Amino acid sequence: MFKKTIKLAGLLMLLLLSFIYTDRVFSSARESDPIMLEVVNYKKKKDVMPIEPTINGDEIILGTSGIIVDTKKSYNNMKDNDKFDEEKIVYENKTPKETIINTYKYYIRKGNSSKKRVAIIFKIRDDQKNYSNLLTTLNKKEIKVSFFVDGTWLSNNADTAFKIVNQGYELYNLGYNGVYDKKMVSVTNNLIESITLKNSNLCLNDNKDEDSKKVCDKKRMHTLVSTLNSPSISELKEGLSPGAIISYDASEFDI
Repeated sequence: MFKKTIKLAGLLMLLLLSFIYTDRVFSSARESDPIMLEVVNYKKKKDVMPIEPTINGDEIILGTSGIIVDTKKSYNNMKDNDKFDEEKIVYENKTPKETIINTYKYYIRKGNSSKKRVAIIFKIRDDQKNYSNLLTTLNKKEIKVSFFVDGTWLSNNADTAFKIVNQGYELYNLGYNGVYDKKMVSVTNNLIESITLKNSNLCLNDNKDEDSKKVCDKKRMHTLVSTLNSPSISELKEGLSPGAIISYDASEFDI
């Protein structure tokens, strides 16, 4: 019985080594295949690597995902036709090592600076103001912005909120009087989501109020802090940079 066990173990080991050897032979052949060589060369030219975020204390400047060629899948797509075909290239997303996908502990100070874009935010909290002129001007100029709205304003002005969304602008939660309350944040989120049909997943906390931050964290909402908060023209010229988050109080902004 013992000898049979030893014999069986030896046979299994031999088979395992055979599989490993065979896999290495096929792998070596694949790597030297002209099609694979073209895929690898294409990959070197086309890969866009991810950019890691910049973290400074409790603040983060966002990185960005990359997109790279999956050489094995691309090769397998082409080998049956025995020729390189750019249309059969397979890409995969490559995320940075540090992301905010599953963490809410940072204040987002800026977006990624690799693209020359900024985020413009208008804060709405004054129930007595008429924002029709602002919306008309933004629409004519084709300026894309986001609106963070006070919960009380939203409950009294749902029609204007629908108009904001129908014109293609994003709508987010500004809390109540700039404070995110654990009981009321869900009320505003539910109303926003019924209007936008999207998750309400952002807070704006320029004062860095820690109690509000904790409320947003528990609701799995990322917290923004403005790079430039209601800047003057000179401040805007001096502080403007790619990825900046620029916020204005809509009731005071003269457009």
